[in-house]
Amino acid sequence: MAVTQPSLRVVKQFPYRGNPLQRFTNRYYFDGSDPGPEANWYALFDAWTLEEQRFQPGDTHIIEAHGFLPGSDVAVASKTYNLAGTLPAASAISTPGDCAAVLRMATTKKSVKNHPVYVFSYYHNAIYQGGTSDRDTLHPTMKSAMENFGDVLLNGLIVGARTYRRTTPDGHSVTGHHVEQYIGHRDFVN
Repeated sequence: MAVTQPSLRVVKQFPYRGNPLQRFTNRYYFDGSDPGPEANWYALFDAWTLEEQRFQPGDTHIIEAHGFLPGSDVAVASKTYNLAGTLPAASAISTPGDCAAVLRMATTKKSVKNHPVYVFSYYHNAIYQGGTSDRDTLHPTMKSAMENFGDVLLNGLIVGARTYRRTTPDGHSVTGHHVEQYIGHRDFVN
């Protein structure tokens, strides 16, 4: 698959097994051309990280954002942050670090068997509702905030005069989203 779309990667960190610096990333491809000058990338990073802060617990910090041209893993723009998550969730308890909340987005792309192709995003430091015996169910406040983020990716994030919508790496638009009710698992990639 040829990568035809520009992308951005958001780097986050949270406490994990006694190490306060466990990092994880999410990469997002978007429609249209790249934002252009570095100042435009910075505006996109600022708007995007603000949206991500809303569903991250307070001990998850957004620490970097990087922008990429199609087909490249060399950043054309980078910005450093120290943004704590702002998710207000009463009686929330963090899951083990390998656990992750899962955002699944359907796309216009079809598999060879004519099934929809999905893009997934995994967010570590998922939380569940304290005081319950169900530690597998994502906290309803986090789930709702992630659904709102899915709406933004589907309908587009407006930055200046431009709207950024999520796509597959080869340019197929997203058509819907679903946040999994149950907390999943995702290994860290180094």
